[in-house]
Amino acid sequence: MELKTIGEVGVDSGQLFITDPCYIKHQEQGNGQWNMEWVDTDDGRSYKTLPDPTLDGETKNFYSKVCEANGRSHDGVEVELGVAFGTTHGDGTYSVKGVFDDDGVMVGIFVDMDGRVKAEFKYEDDEEWY
Repeated sequence: MELKTIGEVGVDSGQLFITDPCYIKHQEQGNGQWNMEWVDTDDGRSYKTLPDPTLDGETKNFYSKVCEANGRSHDGVEVELGVAFGTTHGDGTYSVKGVFDDDGVMVGIFVDMDGRVKAEFKYEDDEEWY
């Protein structure tokens, strides 16, 4: 296996979302903002995600759904046919590396969010796939 830098991803919200773009076009985009309000609770301060005022008044927009789901889990979470996760250092630019097999076929990706990880990938053919 070989690891090659294939690009970078810019982060401006402290989180990444990976999906097939065709799924996003079917989601309610609304105003594209995280519509939320801070709420004081017995455990401290929290937030409540609100419906998008530019939609029907009851629907949360796509970005709000991603932010809400990611805020519930620090390990990553599936949401709207994708995966959302927080970055280790907040906003910035992160290196994206492709994992290539011996034939030069990309078989995975690796997002280096820290810069200190030395990744090694080994190909194991434990099961048949087509």
